[in-house]
Amino acid sequence: MSENQVVKRTDKPAKVFLTIPLIFFALGVIFFICGCILEQPTSRGVIYTLIILAAFGCWGLDLLPGAIFAFIGMFRALRAKMIGFFILGIIEVAFSMLLLVALFVIIFVTGPSV
Repeated sequence: MSENQVVKRTDKPAKVFLTIPLIFFALGVIFFICGCILEQPTSRGVIYTLIILAAFGCWGLDLLPGAIFAFIGMFRALRAKMIGFFILGIIEVAFSMLLLVALFVIIFVTGPSV
């Protein structure tokens, strides 16, 4: 190799650890949108309930396990000098924490008023 060629380091586990939470979040959004579309035609029936439960399940997996995977992927990406994936990890951890705050608001603020 000559001196002008830059060796690009890649870390496949960092990419995997950072894409798993992203997939869970995206699946949760897709299920939630499908549930919102099916809410009126099914009169909140069984199909609607299962799809909304799948959305909340995906978001539940995105909270704690997703944040842990994002932290692991972030540090592996930082070690491999993959700045784009490191920034993606920061964004994923921030969204996991925002999702946790939204869950706490739903449980502790809106829940008791019902």
